[in-house]
Amino acid sequence: MWAVQLLIEWIIYRVQGRRMTWIQSILPCLTLLGGAIIIMISIDIGGWRGLGYGLLGFILGTSGLLTLVTVAITALVLRRRGRNV
Repeated sequence: MWAVQLLIEWIIYRVQGRRMTWIQSILPCLTLLGGAIIIMISIDIGGWRGLGYGLLGFILGTSGLLTLVTVAITALVLRRRGRNV
């Protein structure tokens, strides 16, 4: 999941002309939010199916958080190098 999100972020970075844009910060936040929503739904489902959905939500949330941290570090590095951010 994390590798797919980083690939999407890299494609957006290349399409935007090697500039960091606001959309690159929004996409990981949406993934994190989606993971939290799936976890809340899994609590209502309960049982083994709920546990499976809970794990899926956890994986999505973790992936979104890791991507958000990676994008933030990339933005800081590019800003220190003096590139257009």
